[in-house]
Amino acid sequence: MKFKTLALTLICLLCGCATAYHTVAYQNEFVVMFYNLENMFDIIDSPDTNDSDFTPDGSKNWSQYRYETKKKRIWQVIASVSDKHFPDIIGVCEIENHNVLQDIIDDTPLAAAGYSFYYHETLDRRGIDVAFLYRPETFEIADTTFIPIFFPSDPTYHSRDIVYVKGRAKEFGDTLHVFVNHWPSRYSGRIASEELRMNAAQTLRHSIDSILAVVPDAKIVCIGDFNDSPLDKSVNEGIGSLTNFDTIQPKGLYNLAHYMQTVKKMWTYKYQGVYDILDQIFVTGNLMLNSGLCCTKDDAQTVYRDFLLEFETSGPKPKRTYIGMKYNDGFSDHLPVTLTLHEPTQKK
Repeated sequence: MKFKTLALTLICLLCGCATAYHTVAYQNEFVVMFYNLENMFDIIDSPDTNDSDFTPDGSKNWSQYRYETKKKRIWQVIASVSDKHFPDIIGVCEIENHNVLQDIIDDTPLAAAGYSFYYHETLDRRGIDVAFLYRPETFEIADTTFIPIFFPSDPTYHSRDIVYVKGRAKEFGDTLHVFVNHWPSRYSGRIASEELRMNAAQTLRHSIDSILAVVPDAKIVCIGDFNDSPLDKSVNEGIGSLTNFDTIQPKGLYNLAHYMQTVKKMWTYKYQGVYDILDQIFVTGNLMLNSGLCCTKDDAQTVYRDFLLEFETSGPKPKRTYIGMKYNDGFSDHLPVTLTLHEPTQKK
């Protein structure tokens, strides 16, 4: 334990850690994080996936040195989230395989946090998947599953499964149901691909309803890269999210990213000079009722750090790994988001 504490202190000093834009500091916290890692491939050419660009002989000249650098970039970001401790659970996407996850955990100072993970390879065409990392010291898994998404209009289309994990936050004793998502991209155009994300939304909504039908007071967190904004059809009509926080419905699904974007002017992504928040957080009202492990609408944040950004005439943007085919020595084209859960606070 002393080693872990010392290691975390050193990491925080190296990274210049600061609390992740919190407006309130809580005595006891349970931190949830999501991060799109942007093409985190190893250097090995896999015959089953379209990863040839990310090999030493590929178009991006993806080398062992660049792979090692990317691993360091990832732990630096994770370590910067909080000045108290590593995130308790982390959802990630755009990860190639089991070995890459293990390398990130074992070959960087993240080893001090003792992370385990839940992952399996899907049929995604690009060979990038979704994973769930957790600290067994603070979170105990009770159930897991992978939820496939079916696309009736194109049965041959394959996307990332939704990762579902049920577990207990040990310090608080509360059970959390967590869904990690990476919905189909806008590669073919936002409108042309909208139906694919609607399929993903309906799949997630069905899974949420199945839990609430059995456990009406379930505390559910949905995180991920939804490839849509909080104002788009998939996250409004598709999963029926709510954005009015004046009166909380226990079984309602609240889109914290909507508040982050429209009120707090936060963003996680920039495309052609336009800021957006594709990386979103949803919670059931049961998590916002100031009972047991809970949160407020202000506890969801984008992780802004100077080292994560670069600047252009229209303002800052994420410092990504590649710009086209040019190596940019960056982190990701997305910024991470966090949700800080905590014990009840006195209502004002």
